[in-house]
This record gives sequence, structure tokens and C-alpha cells, in this order.
Amino acid sequence: MKKYLIYLGICALYFTVVQGNAQDRNLQQVIEKGKSDLLEVLAQTGDQFNFDIDAEAVRGSRPAMPISYREMDFEQLLNAEGRIEATLKPESKKVVPLVTNNQVVTTLSVTAKDQGAYEISELINHQYQDELNMLPEEIRQGDFRELTIIYVPNLNTIVYTAGDRSYTTYKGSSVREGIETTALLEVLKTDAVAFQEKYGELLKQGKLVN
Repeated sequence: MKKYLIYLGICALYFTVVQGNAQDRNLQQVIEKGKSDLLEVLAQTGDQFNFDIDAEAVRGSRPAMPISYREMDFEQLLNAEGRIEATLKPESKKVVPLVTNNQVVTTLSVTAKDQGAYEISELINHQYQDELNMLPEEIRQGDFRELTIIYVPNLNTIVYTAGDRSYTTYKGSSVREGIETTALLEVLKTDAVAFQEKYGELLKQGKLVN
């Protein structure tokens, strides 16, 4: 019986590794396809549209580590205590910086489909590009490995977290200067409570668009 359980455990581990490798391959293929599609768009549009992106810079770029993008659960934020992770919904997409010499040329966004497959959901986002380039050098040199992008609904702001530090433009803050994540969470919670007291009923009635 013990040998049988060990065998099942090995089989489960093997399946997990194989499945994970397949997902990684699919993700990389989708990223490369997204880069190719972006270059095609830039070539076809030419001077008709100003995307403010250098096609040759995109061509020479490489994908950095995909960054997990998660939305904050507003109800959880209203009662937040301690760690910001407890307020977050599951990952909704990955943001992939295309970089050259630690500078973000542009970003792609990919979302998961069924059975671990991915698809491109966004080719260009200047906000991510600009703000990722403002983050501390050690985060950029680390290929954004420890970074998470968080969207806070109703307060309509983006937060970049790495370790115990967060970076945001919320309320006049600078993405260049980090703040303790626990301290930022308290600010967000206070403002969320004020928002809820002022607009909570309108939200329930569906009369307020975020």
C-alpha cells in the first residue's frame, strides 16, 4: 500500500511538472506572437497613427518576467487588517514588459483561457510602460520578478508592490519613491471607507460607474 501511494505521488508530481512546462511554453509562444503582431500593426499603420513606440526598439527587445496583475476586492479592503495579499482577487492577467537595457519599450498583456492556454488581451499600455520605467533600478534589474500590479476599484488607482514596499501615484505620490505596503493599505482602507459611506447606496443601485 505504501509503495502504491508513493507511485501515485510520483505520477501526480510528473503530471504537474509536465502540465506546468506546457503552460510555460504556451505562454512564451503567445508572448512572441503578441510581439510579432505589434510589429505588424506598427508596420501597417506607418505614419497614420502615432503610437509613440519605436518599431526597431520593439524588434530588438526581449520579454521580461510576466508580472501578475490582480484586482483588489473592495469589500475586503473595507475590512483590511495586516497583509495586502488578503484583499486581492485571483490573477486576472499577466503584464509582460518588453525591455532593452532595463528600459521598458512597451508592454503586452495576456490572459489565461481554458486548460492553461493564454491569449493576448492588450498590445500597448503607456501607463504601465511609463510607470515601470520609474520604478527603482533594482526592481528593473531584477527583471520585475518580485513585482505585482494591483488595481484598486472605486479609488481607481494602480499600485506596484515588491516585497514590503509599494509604488503608486495615488494622492500625489511618486512611483519613484516606495512606501511601506502596510502604511499604504491603511491609506487605501481609510479612503475606501469614506467612499463607501458617500457612494455605497449608489453602487448597490448600479448608478455609479467606476
